Amino acid sequence: MRMEVEKLNTPRSKLKSVSVKHTMTTLEAMIDMHGIVKTFKNAAGEFTALRGVDLTINRGEFVSIVGKSGSGKSTLLNMITGIDHPTKGRVIIGGTDIYTDVTESQRSRWRGRNLGIVFQFFQLLPMLTLLENVMLSMDFAEMYDFDERPERAMEMLKLVGLEKFANKLPVLVSTGQQQLAAIARALACDPPLLVADEPTGNLDSKSANTIIDLFEELSRRDKTIVMVTHDPSLTSRTTRNLIIADGLLVADSNQKSLIENRNS
Repeated sequence: MRMEVEKLNTPRSKLKSVSVKHTMTTLEAMIDMHGIVKTFKNAAGEFTALRGVDLTINRGEFVSIVGKSGSGKSTLLNMITGIDHPTKGRVIIGGTDIYTDVTESQRSRWRGRNLGIVFQFFQLLPMLTLLENVMLSMDFAEMYDFDERPERAMEMLKLVGLEKFANKLPVLVSTGQQQLAAIARALACDPPLLVADEPTGNLDSKSANTIIDLFEELSRRDKTIVMVTHDPSLTSRTTRNLIIADGLLVADSNQKSLIENRNS
């Protein structure tokens, strides 16, 4: 596994500059969130999914986030990935303020080059092979030379044990294999931050263990991993565990209960 992970560090092609606002923050911080509030409005009124979340995650941490359905886990991930916009607060990722004075186009370009996302339901394009799905992220982010992309994509599929299925369409492989392909795609651009929503939820125990082994090794190599999970056996393997309830972070394994801290 250690030798395979080294393939993730192959040189990137020259990137075009992207204009984004940078903010000075702690050198070790990968994620710095300040006073994040997210309120949704509909015909029934307003619902606040996040209520003043403050969170710092350092480079190289492997963090699990747990909570009941509707607690705010997915909304929190959407704030980190730039998929949704906070109602209030600031989100700084790797020194970049991803919402202040940044257009959606700039944020999308930044996301493609700096963030690997593993969705709960794969989001593979059904008309593309697994190899082509992995290549797609490199095409979108304009990373690696055009001729390098197929080889790079194959290396990522080998990393998750899918090289024999490279030319298969998603519908012709199992749901577990589709999730493995989604993880390979998320790693294709060698992002410093990987965000995963229930990445092992559709995997058998052997495949799940392979993925967590990989995440642990990536964390040791200073990749930052943020993973939502309901599996307690996985939280025991992360370096930090956060619990969210009713839009608030209520516990952090790095410190005592956050509720106790607020009341002290």
